[in-house]
Amino acid sequence: MAKPEKISIIISFYERVEHLRCCLESLRLSQTGFDEIVIADDGSSTETVEKVKQLVASFDMPVRHLWKPKDGFRLAATRNNGIRNSSGNYLVFLDCDFLVMPDTLTQHLDAAKPRRFVAGGCKYMTEDQTEEVFSSPITVPLLDRIDRQVSGRNLIAEHRKFIKRTLLFRLRLASPKKQSLGGHFSIFRTDIEHINGYDENFVGWGGEDEDLGIRLVKAGIYCRSAIRNARVLHLWHPRALGDIHWRDGPNIQYFNRKKIPYFCANGLVKVSEERD
Repeated sequence: MAKPEKISIIISFYERVEHLRCCLESLRLSQTGFDEIVIADDGSSTETVEKVKQLVASFDMPVRHLWKPKDGFRLAATRNNGIRNSSGNYLVFLDCDFLVMPDTLTQHLDAAKPRRFVAGGCKYMTEDQTEEVFSSPITVPLLDRIDRQVSGRNLIAEHRKFIKRTLLFRLRLASPKKQSLGGHFSIFRTDIEHINGYDENFVGWGGEDEDLGIRLVKAGIYCRSAIRNARVLHLWHPRALGDIHWRDGPNIQYFNRKKIPYFCANGLVKVSEERD
């Protein structure tokens, strides 16, 4: 059985330098080694890019900042850019506003299996807790204390839901459209390449993660839930895109197309046709 031999962490990023700093500080405390961190930047400003370069230089970790020109909100394209420029055979996807608990990567790797992806969960911090983190050294006791302060009851329900859905998917008793990825996830490179990564037809807010989950299930790549144990603390920030749910936005018509092949044409590799 294939094993995670080289681990790449891909962090989606845009403009939030202080959140990114805290995310990297938390990864420095990780109990499990990783081989590289790729910061996939969705076109941050020149000023922000300079700050990120200075931030990356301050860490004694293998961190690279990967920038692409801004062309609207393109999370799918940004994550594909991170995949293309990573070298690991196992990929862990995070957002820049995540504080990673010390054993979270261990939980991902313990659950890693070919033809599966691993879903993890989030606890959402308050504005006051986030301000405390911004003004304090990131330490294991600080992460543990905040983790205890934030309820995780929703994670138990989410864990059970993911397990039940995976069983139903494998028995073909539930629609693949019910699959999601969790707050963060990990997967073998060969499996995400098998479906050609994220569909870059998703431009603007939302739908790209849900689409990826659907196509993974259609390809027979099912979820293993580590939601109860592979947790992160989600740093607070104002809603950058307003209060409109993505299902009320521009991507919903494409998301609801009648036929969704597991292999997208406009993905990691640009091809002329999609596969069933």
